[in-house]
Amino acid sequence: MTLRPRTIVLVTCAVALLVFAIVQDRVTAAGAREYVALQRAALAGRSVPVTIDQVLRPAVDRSVRQGAAWAGAVMFVGVGMAMVARRE
Repeated sequence: MTLRPRTIVLVTCAVALLVFAIVQDRVTAAGAREYVALQRAALAGRSVPVTIDQVLRPAVDRSVRQGAAWAGAVMFVGVGMAMVARRE
């Protein structure tokens, strides 16, 4: 079965969107876990309290950058495959 370049690009876009969402979710969840750990330490008297914005705002920024980077890598590979398929 041979795939047309258009099909490869469409599948690549769908996979890139999925990869973005998964990476963004995992990095944001790690930020939430960090917030919980910092708050528990503050409640135990081992550190100062933090606000959710102090922890999650950078985590969300980081998650969007990392998600975009991974999705871009998927797009790069997929479009490269489509270009190779077009030449054949």
